[in-house]
Amino acid sequence: MDRFSDLFLTSSGRIGRIAFVLGGGLLLALWAGFDLLTPLKARDLIGWLVAAALLYGGACVLSQRLHDRGRSGWWSGPILLAVAMAWPRPQAPLDWVAAVVLVLVAVDLALLPGQKAFNRHGVSPKDQSGALPS
Repeated sequence: MDRFSDLFLTSSGRIGRIAFVLGGGLLLALWAGFDLLTPLKARDLIGWLVAAALLYGGACVLSQRLHDRGRSGWWSGPILLAVAMAWPRPQAPLDWVAAVVLVLVAVDLALLPGQKAFNRHGVSPKDQSGALPS
């Protein structure tokens, strides 16, 4: 369970594709569930807290996957901005640009393998014993 908490609470290290898809899917499901099931008044009261917690978890998951691809974790900021612009559905022209960017990011992070060798962010998730699969 130590690796599960590291997935959402730390931005250092590397994770593989499967861990990224599962972690990101869980965060999106939590946000959609909160958005759909919470009454409007409660959403106004605690929405900022839930959004902050989910954005933090999303930044951690994205940073670790970006590290596995050999990129800086700071790219998670523009990616999360694109998610906020396109959620729940794009309406303005810039929202559609953000949605296209998110499709490209999803292909890059969810489908393409990470760097096989050691990089500046650590060893490959495949090389770590007891690590989440990629």
